[in-house]
Amino acid sequence: MNDRCPNYCGLTCVDGSCPSALADEYPEYGYEHCTCEECGYYKGCEDCCFKGNPEYCFKFVKDEVKR
Repeated sequence: MNDRCPNYCGLTCVDGSCPSALADEYPEYGYEHCTCEECGYYKGCEDCCFKGNPEYCFKFVKDEVKR
């Protein structure tokens, strides 16, 4: 079972250090592509830019439905 948020967008996703983005940008350095599901930088809600935003935060919407 996959516990990763489908809407996750963490700091690494947007600060230029995404492994897949680096693999595209700098192939000469040997960076390897990975899927978002495989990414080791995933931190869940801790660094997600959508945390608490009802329009994008999957956890927020899921928690509201439970109430």
